Amino acid sequence: MIQSKQFFRTVVCAGAVAFGLGNAGGVLAQANTEAKRLSETRGDVLYHNRCSVCHGDRGDGNSRAVKSLNPPPRDLTKVTELPRDYLINVIANGKPGTAMVGFGNRLSSEQIGALADYIQRDILNRAAVIAAGKISGISGTSAYGELPAKPNAKAPAPSSAADVAPAPPIALPLPGEKPVAPGERADMSAPMPSGLKGDAAKGKAFYQANCAECHGQTGAGDGPRAYFIRPVPRNFTSERSRAVLNRPAIYAATFFGRNGTEMPAWSKVLSEQEIANVSEFVFQSFIAADQKAAKAK
Repeated sequence: MIQSKQFFRTVVCAGAVAFGLGNAGGVLAQANTEAKRLSETRGDVLYHNRCSVCHGDRGDGNSRAVKSLNPPPRDLTKVTELPRDYLINVIANGKPGTAMVGFGNRLSSEQIGALADYIQRDILNRAAVIAAGKISGISGTSAYGELPAKPNAKAPAPSSAADVAPAPPIALPLPGEKPVAPGERADMSAPMPSGLKGDAAKGKAFYQANCAECHGQTGAGDGPRAYFIRPVPRNFTSERSRAVLNRPAIYAATFFGRNGTEMPAWSKVLSEQEIANVSEFVFQSFIAADQKAAKAK
């Protein structure tokens, strides 16, 4: 009987410990979920991850992408006032005639509102403060990552689960490229749509000024902005790209953009002929380049 009572107490204690550990694990998971939710609705985090690549960490438009965008990103620090409704509309729907794309299909209304509030509160009309050197930091070099650390600041040790930030996208491994199925191979002799004929020489000038920042000078998807972008820019020199991207496919992607990526719809800025020009340059220089090299041998 004594042994039975001891066994019963042992089972009860073990069960209590297991319940406590399981409950603690649930609390930790819940805290991590809540911390992630809060970080995804903070205006400063959203701005840093989504906007600073073009507009700069300080909102002055002085980013690494500024030389590749025409017109350049707006210097928001010199704007005295912008109505909240206007900011929400631009963030959600983009701005025609510029590289500003809409985030309505990527951010919730709560996130867009938080982003607009942050811009109004902490970015507008700050030119004098920046000029005085009170706000520093290199603009647009760490987007899609963590918030920029303050100079000489020591990172505090996490005191709870809520203090543990989720891994930034740039720290995650890149997915492998999907193998090309036989039925996916495109007809590389297919012409441009609507009878268009692209001028590769004219397309080259546009590509180098506007596309190389993401896709790279050699088309390998390794431009200066590529590190900060998820999904990563298309590598035109990969086996898959050279198998599935013909002239119509490149033209369509350039014309309509790609939902869920940083690729904008250039039809809002360029004519159909200009899109055909840059598409022809990409096709000749990156997609068909290996075919030309093989024939030369």
